[in-house]
Amino acid sequence: MPTTSKSKWAQLKVGLLAMLALLILAFLIILMTGVNPLFRRTTDVYTYLPDSDAMTDGATPVRLNGILIGKVKKIELSGSSDPSRIVKLTLSIYDDSLKLVPVNSQAKLAQQNLLGSRYVNIKKGTSPQTIQAGAEIASADTPEIEDLFQQGSSTLAALQKIMDRVNGIIDDIQGGKGTIGALLVDRTLYNRAIEIVDDVKSLTTALNAPDSTIGRLIHEDTMYQDVRGTVGKINTMLDGLNAGQGTAGKLLKDDALYDQLHATIGDVRETIGKINKGDGTVSKLLNSSELHDQLITSMGKLDSILDKVNNGDGTIGRLMNDPSLFENLDGTTRDLQGFIKEFRANPKKFLTITVKFW
Repeated sequence: MPTTSKSKWAQLKVGLLAMLALLILAFLIILMTGVNPLFRRTTDVYTYLPDSDAMTDGATPVRLNGILIGKVKKIELSGSSDPSRIVKLTLSIYDDSLKLVPVNSQAKLAQQNLLGSRYVNIKKGTSPQTIQAGAEIASADTPEIEDLFQQGSSTLAALQKIMDRVNGIIDDIQGGKGTIGALLVDRTLYNRAIEIVDDVKSLTTALNAPDSTIGRLIHEDTMYQDVRGTVGKINTMLDGLNAGQGTAGKLLKDDALYDQLHATIGDVRETIGKINKGDGTVSKLLNSSELHDQLITSMGKLDSILDKVNNGDGTIGRLMNDPSLFENLDGTTRDLQGFIKEFRANPKKFLTITVKFW
């Protein structure tokens, strides 16, 4: 009898453990897939969408701006011919979250992860009124995942073309084509660059040498002192100019000189105005047509006289063009020079003094 009692008690414990395991399993199933969490009241509202791809009854979350407020309770066809109202969704919203959803909110499908899982995301509106039990939440346009994939494929194709062009450019550079390729591949350019660097180094060494001209300018203090003295003189001169000293200082500071200069400019402008008006001799010389005609006539007469002179006409023409006259003049000049020389040597020969008495 004791053995039979122990056996029954063992069987009872196994049965109790099995029942407890079933209760725990049911609790977990309710938590994971159940529409209503335990001890939390919900309210049903509705929305309409064009498609229910990748959604499951009781497993698709409902979020308000990304925050979980319930689950999709039921997915069914609405029977409507409107393309945007093909599928009717029954949303089970927590009672404490229902008052947070304004009546002008919009529901749309959103991508939950890269595997294609979706959820219903309600974009919160701005109305002060909130939805009630059995209300309909307007739906917003949801971009299809195929469209997104197509756009991504176009983008990838464009990127692939860009990468192909970049690869072609890199191949050309590696092959020594173009300026950049020559810079990278051609050894001559490298050697020239090395030579330039050596020349710059030699020049720097020469400049730093204290026995060179520029080295003296850099290292010796004499040049600095000379420059400093020159700057001091310039400052002194500028101070003198600012103080009105000297002619330049007076030009800068003396108001009387400015007034005189201003008056002189006014007189010049007045004189120019009179000349432009035709007043005075200078204006007549500049503006008179009669004087212009007389000047043209005189120039014509002068040209005629010069032509006669060049042709040997008249006394002046013969004087300028007849060589015999030049020879006679030259001989006369020589005779005169000989006479003057002989007179200076023996003036008594040419001077006779006669004394008469009456």
